[in-house]
Amino acid sequence: MPKERFITIGSVKDHLTTWLAEKTDAAMAREAESLPLRQDMVTLLTFVRDARVVGTQATGNMPLKAVQEVTARFVNPPKLEETVGDQTFRIRSETDVWALYFLHILADVGGLLHAVRLQRWRLTVPGEQFLGLDVRLQIVFLLAVWWYRVNWIVAYPYAGMGDRLPLLFSRRTLAYLRSLPTRTSIPFEEFANRLIADTGLTWDAPEQSFAATSLRGAIHRMVIDILDDFGALVCKYRKESLGQRKVPKLVAFKITPWGMALLDALAVVGGGEKTWI
Repeated sequence: MPKERFITIGSVKDHLTTWLAEKTDAAMAREAESLPLRQDMVTLLTFVRDARVVGTQATGNMPLKAVQEVTARFVNPPKLEETVGDQTFRIRSETDVWALYFLHILADVGGLLHAVRLQRWRLTVPGEQFLGLDVRLQIVFLLAVWWYRVNWIVAYPYAGMGDRLPLLFSRRTLAYLRSLPTRTSIPFEEFANRLIADTGLTWDAPEQSFAATSLRGAIHRMVIDILDDFGALVCKYRKESLGQRKVPKLVAFKITPWGMALLDALAVVGGGEKTWI
């Protein structure tokens, strides 16, 4: 089992000086600057710093009024209610808004904010440091927090996934991704099937009829969607029928040069270049 470095703002800066100079360029810096996820995290942190946000009594999460205010400032504001026929469905808590909840998880696990029940949310010292960090390092820090510190099942919380992923799952996933060529179309199902087999990912629910589909869905949500949010991938979808609706299905993806640079940075921050597949 590898010994992982403790991921801090300082450790990311210390270990990625060479990466910044050799693996990134001005175009990547502009790409990082414009990334919606990065901009939304800055929005969230500055909102917490400047507004009076008091954690809810039950969970300590952001109250609905604050959810409405902060998400309205996001690059792509999420829908907080939807009307289907004569029924209107509204969010009931922060956890119903993945775009915000995901940022909250990264900021909380990354030590950027202090959020507890019935107390005012506050930016930490690392949170203030994050706001002044090079935009490329901001993104690496957030992705490293996800990759090495967060339980990925939060992105696909179905009973069949169990409580934890297989040992070294994130490291084997990283090694597999880094072995792929950039700018080349990678069929998603082939990628997911190999990753499932190589990591020992299993579906534990008694009903096994949809096990393979469910596990591929997990790879989609925990790996591909996350990397897409970080600008590391270009995804190709096609419309498929689901009952009376047409829904998008992931067909393939390409790793961008910026994406491969991010994956390389993850390997450095995680403690080494060892191949785990």
